[in-house]
Amino acid sequence: MKIRLDSVYKVVFASSIIIPPLIFSIEVNILLMILVSTFIFMNIRYKYSNNFLNIIAPLVAIFLLSIFSSFFYPSKILDIIKDFFFLAKPFLFILMGYYLISKIEDKKFIFKAIIYIAFFFAIIHISQVLYFLTDNDFNVNKVRNFAGRGNVVEIFAVVLLFSKKGRELYTLKSKYRKTIIAIILMSFIFYFSRTATVAAIILLLSINGYLAITRKGLIYMTAFFTAVLLFYAYLFSTDLERGADGLEGFLYKVKIAPSEIFSSEINIEDHSDLWDHWRAYEAKKAFEQLADTPMGFGLVCGKGVGSLVDLEFVAPLNAEGIQYITTIHNGYAYIAYKAGLLGVLAFLVFLLTLYLQVYIRTENRQAIIINNLLSGIAIYYMFTTLIVSGIYNPRDYGGIILGGIIYLSYFYNTQQSKLTTT
Repeated sequence: MKIRLDSVYKVVFASSIIIPPLIFSIEVNILLMILVSTFIFMNIRYKYSNNFLNIIAPLVAIFLLSIFSSFFYPSKILDIIKDFFFLAKPFLFILMGYYLISKIEDKKFIFKAIIYIAFFFAIIHISQVLYFLTDNDFNVNKVRNFAGRGNVVEIFAVVLLFSKKGRELYTLKSKYRKTIIAIILMSFIFYFSRTATVAAIILLLSINGYLAITRKGLIYMTAFFTAVLLFYAYLFSTDLERGADGLEGFLYKVKIAPSEIFSSEINIEDHSDLWDHWRAYEAKKAFEQLADTPMGFGLVCGKGVGSLVDLEFVAPLNAEGIQYITTIHNGYAYIAYKAGLLGVLAFLVFLLTLYLQVYIRTENRQAIIINNLLSGIAIYYMFTTLIVSGIYNPRDYGGIILGGIIYLSYFYNTQQSKLTTT
């Protein structure tokens, strides 16, 4: 019976990672969240570590703040329900991952699951790319629109497969190992994702301990930022065409990345200008409408669940056009709009608490590597929250992986403590 129950936990964990990207539907993801969360909360005697509770507490605070603020602003019930689950998703997903990995006997299962699931998605992605190219010329934007823009589990798989320390966390015994690695890498490249590329670099640096504030860490961070500055100096010295095919189209997207985030002055009649600065425009409107609240209350506590950002024109986001939106690409603006600057402060506390795991002292090698990885995930979410809403993105399911890794940190640190006291 014990083995069968262990298998159930493995299936539930794997399904929680596979279903969200495979069947992207808000309703399906909400249903999955409800089912798994109910399954977890039924075990009321289960005890979570104090460190885990400290990590998720700021996310719970953001959720409660947004509910409190919603009492001051009227919203439609459907929008309230959507936001309720969007804001609960981060800590519920982390909770799910933590609980499920704690129940699985083979603690290396999480890493093997990541690799095999990434391989599964990589095959699907490459098949879609090849199918598209049979009838179309190669174009970066068109390939991405058809085959997909990225996959979180493939980012983690790349880090585990291509870092020496990552390979210490699992054992991959398969005669097809090289094929698995090649297909995952090929799929990762064909996403042509700026976000995924930077995320992979961040996690590769972190798993080796190079994001800790040490002499070696500062050297690597300085080298990384210098390389980025030199790369952008090259891009801005080169005339790149918008919508170009191949590598040029990808480099153009990289070149305009800073202005996408920070330059909010756009011509809404010019669609190319609109899309090149869309993230900044959304954020600008959100903060303007927060400031336009009685006594600036919105800036402090936000406008709550169900609140919508008025774009002030009907944007061509679908066939009918949309003027009011509930989610924003800039996750910091999204948190501020729902829970105010207090919510943003709470989110920064979450990131800082997660990052500080790298400084936990332990002699357990697995614990060291995992704590390094947790610090990288903090930087990863700090970065992706600015670009694609990070952990608050409806498509993001990385919280489940994060929760499992947080449990492993507790498990290996506890294991080391037991060895020390015996």
